[in-house]
Amino acid sequence: MTITDARRAVEDHQFLSLENFRRAWEKVAQKQGSAGIDGETIPQFRRRVRANLAQLRESVANSTYQPRPYQRVLLPKGEGNWREIGIPTVRDRIVGQALLNVLQPSIDEVFSPASFAYRPNLSYLNAVEKVACWRDLGYTWVLDADIVRYFDRIDRQRLLQELRKYIDNPGILCLVKALISAGVSTPEGIVTSDRGIPQGAVISPLLANLYLHEFDRHFSASDVKLVRYADDFLILAKSRDRIVAARSQVEQFLSEIGLELHPHKTQITHFDRGFRFLGHAFLENAIFPAEASEEKVKSASDRRNVKADRSSKKTQKKRNPFAALRDGTFFRNGFRTR
Repeated sequence: MTITDARRAVEDHQFLSLENFRRAWEKVAQKQGSAGIDGETIPQFRRRVRANLAQLRESVANSTYQPRPYQRVLLPKGEGNWREIGIPTVRDRIVGQALLNVLQPSIDEVFSPASFAYRPNLSYLNAVEKVACWRDLGYTWVLDADIVRYFDRIDRQRLLQELRKYIDNPGILCLVKALISAGVSTPEGIVTSDRGIPQGAVISPLLANLYLHEFDRHFSASDVKLVRYADDFLILAKSRDRIVAARSQVEQFLSEIGLELHPHKTQITHFDRGFRFLGHAFLENAIFPAEASEEKVKSASDRRNVKADRSSKKTQKKRNPFAALRDGTFFRNGFRTR
């Protein structure tokens, strides 16, 4: 898939077809969701769905459509922290989905196979499997990384420059810009900024992947391996020296695009020591769902210990790789849940 192909889809007016808006509505209605700042709900829009879709499409076509600010919702993240989500109006969700319908098939095809989030036919389990694959090939040193407030710190100007590679229609480019710049409604009023894209906007996941596309390409082409799921990622290497150097390279690359690693959620580790990624605990050759109870995991490690007791004294002197699971320190010390 070339950039020209992506542009041709826009030039053919696939975006503005009524059929595209119908498909977008069906997707939005299927997901349900809360009302946005205008208070309109999915059932209310459905009552006059044909007229509403025709009117919405017409307003986009004649450039009178204007996205509304997002309704701010705070969701608990644990440890007293909150995650801010912007709830778009039903109409803005439909427009965003209509854009996604025509842009994602073209843009997604150029994405790196190291990127797993928000992509058709891929899930976090594919990312977990890829980590195991690189481990088995000897990439056992790990940079376990997290980007600070990724969505909030995206440079919109830089993002739109990347998007221009796929969109040659100024009207659609302006529409994307409007959708990600609409601001957020808070008790203090409408808040706007010149950075970030709203978590909650239909098109934001695609744009978030696009913003890190060059990052993915750069590190996938080097002698280290990358597995990225949104703003959580692992860099894997075959030696400690290489992973230490990779951390510096990652920090430099992210700094150039206005991002930084989270100092308390980023670590250099090894499969022998273990770590958590995407809801899974990795320790040597073992992978456990992080939501598994301690008793269940300890039971598995106990079975391993019985086999170890039957081995030679030389083997018994080696540290059991499941010891941290058995004594509970794996769950208490040095590991974070993704």
